[in-house]
Amino acid sequence: MTTVERITARELAAILKDPVRRQSVRIIDVRDSDFIGGHIRGAVNLPEDNFQDDDDVDAIVEDFKAVPQIVFHCMMSQIRGPFCAKRFKSRMEICLEGAPHKPDVRILSGGFQLFGREYRNDPELVEDMDI
Repeated sequence: MTTVERITARELAAILKDPVRRQSVRIIDVRDSDFIGGHIRGAVNLPEDNFQDDDDVDAIVEDFKAVPQIVFHCMMSQIRGPFCAKRFKSRMEICLEGAPHKPDVRILSGGFQLFGREYRNDPELVEDMDI
């Protein structure tokens, strides 16, 4: 079974605040329409439906294979975020078998609910927040 480690909101915020380290991470937000009500600055919105079919996930792996670290999340990172992170990582292991470098895949602990609550007033970290 594929396991994916977690990253805390504080750890992710520290990476995103560092202009050099920020370049090495991509955030994949798997929420649906609630993405438009606020999200982590620079996050890519790929709703959970994109992770159902192997061919779709393989295309996502291809798009992100050169990224050193990928952080997945949904609202609370309890169901959708972990599901998508595990699907990505399991397909990545197949698609990139033998590759010298593979992305470090993580799940954001507490999801956007916690991250948004902690950093909602920091425009470097969060954008498009509903009031």
